[in-house]
Amino acid sequence: MEKLKYDPVTKENRNIAFSIQKTLWPDDPDYYYFVEKSENNKVDNVAFLVRLGKEYIGITGVEVDDDPESIWLGWFGILEPFRRNGYGKQILLDTIEYCRRLNKYEYFRLDTTYWKNRPALYLYDEVMTFKESYTKEDSEDIKHNYLIYTYSFHGKKKLWNNRYLGLNTYYEKCKEQTPKF
Repeated sequence: MEKLKYDPVTKENRNIAFSIQKTLWPDDPDYYYFVEKSENNKVDNVAFLVRLGKEYIGITGVEVDDDPESIWLGWFGILEPFRRNGYGKQILLDTIEYCRRLNKYEYFRLDTTYWKNRPALYLYDEVMTFKESYTKEDSEDIKHNYLIYTYSFHGKKKLWNNRYLGLNTYYEKCKEQTPKF
């Protein structure tokens, strides 16, 4: 397999990253995610365009929240023509290794909805240490089917345990604030 390259998202290339994100998740575009990542120099709040040769094939990134033990996968995905070639697994493993080298966190976590991202679940089940349902933001009428996957850097097992993430608010904000291009 050809070696993948990871280009940090910058002011100059963030529209490319956003275009990939919009292609992968047309209902949840978040332009300001890439604005934020491109305008800071934090190693634990970064996004990358993934390149195969000269062609961009996907995106990945990481961010932190209020939990000092965890770093979270940001937007992660591979464009359709490049799927089922092992690139998704390699990108996820490379992202985990990037976080491991930061040597600041105990857990690498990600959230997903199983009804939207079913193909990725096979990958997450294979690579990640454990998973759990996240129902904190469900209501009697709306069940989001969120899952939290966790990779433990040192073999410890500490579940997210349904702590509040603010996913509903985040996705609503994405829809309201993302400019139309």
